[in-house]
Amino acid sequence: MLLGKGSDHPAISILICSRDRRSDLATIVKDLKTMKTRYLFDMVVVEETNDPAPIEGVHYFPHPMKNHGFPYARNLSVAKSTGQIVVFIDDDCRIRDLWLDNLLKPFEDETVVGVQGGVVVPEGTNAIGWAESLLGFPGGGVKRIIASGGSLQETIEISTVNSAYRRWVVEAVGGFDGRLKLGGEDYLLAKKACRHGKCLFAPDALVTHRVRGNLVHIWHWFVRRGRAEIDVVRTREYERAGWGTVLRGSLTAKFVLISFLGLLLSGGWIYVIPVALALYLGLQYCRIFSIWRKSGASVKTLLIVPVVKLMMDVAMDAGRVQGIFRG
Repeated sequence: MLLGKGSDHPAISILICSRDRRSDLATIVKDLKTMKTRYLFDMVVVEETNDPAPIEGVHYFPHPMKNHGFPYARNLSVAKSTGQIVVFIDDDCRIRDLWLDNLLKPFEDETVVGVQGGVVVPEGTNAIGWAESLLGFPGGGVKRIIASGGSLQETIEISTVNSAYRRWVVEAVGGFDGRLKLGGEDYLLAKKACRHGKCLFAPDALVTHRVRGNLVHIWHWFVRRGRAEIDVVRTREYERAGWGTVLRGSLTAKFVLISFLGLLLSGGWIYVIPVALALYLGLQYCRIFSIWRKSGASVKTLLIVPVVKLMMDVAMDAGRVQGIFRG
């Protein structure tokens, strides 16, 4: 699998960071070893564990469970790799046919420094899981693929769930920000990388990614995302990620403003919140309907999308509050 001298292709390193998912890790490694591709590559696995278990045929680097966070593991994987292009994929993903070839083809353009691939749901995913993807999570989900119309799209949004960068650009921006232990490190790296060249979304570079699939898991996921957003703001590394952006994205802030306006309407505030909530739910249907029609998701999925979106928004605000006061 390692690149030999005289090859027409750049060296490729596929990087996998893992914790507490040995079965998933074994599956994705097996898939990568047996996939059909015109590229030569090696694999680097970084596992946070107190019980190391080397994997045959890959470069395996364990590190103790000390809660260093996502950026530590990602930076370690880059440091232990040799590829001129580094490919990131989550351990709970499954690759589709021609995944690597489709992900790397855009790099034939020398101005391209980063590529994000498409993320779809596994077969048998329930309605809540489908709703996550229709709403754009993770990595843009099914929503992003449908919106692209199957064509390459320029972007500044790249998630390490399924992506690739030129090594030099990762090094040029200083790698993943170690302060962002709860997440957001790939969001910030993408913004910095796109200052050095073009970044693209490649909808045909497909992986499936396991969904949360229930509201409790979504709640905890988005609380963490809310805390991570505050951490990104505090870095002051990206001018568009500021306190104004937090307020504009906050559902709670919007409802507080609406309630205040209701107080000015001589008692009309009693009706403002129910009306605002109804409008919010209706807006979610309007936003997602055309995507849903093309997705193949069930009617049940369409019906629960507003509930899932409401859960995400409220959890994000809860996480933002935690991030502000715990920071």
